[in-house]
Amino acid sequence: MAKHTLFVIFATPQTHVAPGTCYLARDASPTMLSSKAARFTTLAEAKAFADANHIALNGHTYIGLKDFIVSG
Repeated sequence: MAKHTLFVIFATPQTHVAPGTCYLARDASPTMLSSKAARFTTLAEAKAFADANHIALNGHTYIGLKDFIVSG
């Protein structure tokens, strides 16, 4: 198993602490499951996704890094 740090879009205030963290999925809908979160290898990809889906990045919806454990 390997750890990969990827960009995700969080849909909670930056001061919010887990549990209850919400992410945006590939269809731009909110999800509480990190496994369903849209993942991006670069900040530019995450910003482009936000722009394409008319997602306003602010204190409640923001791009951050998340560690994922992947097998293989």
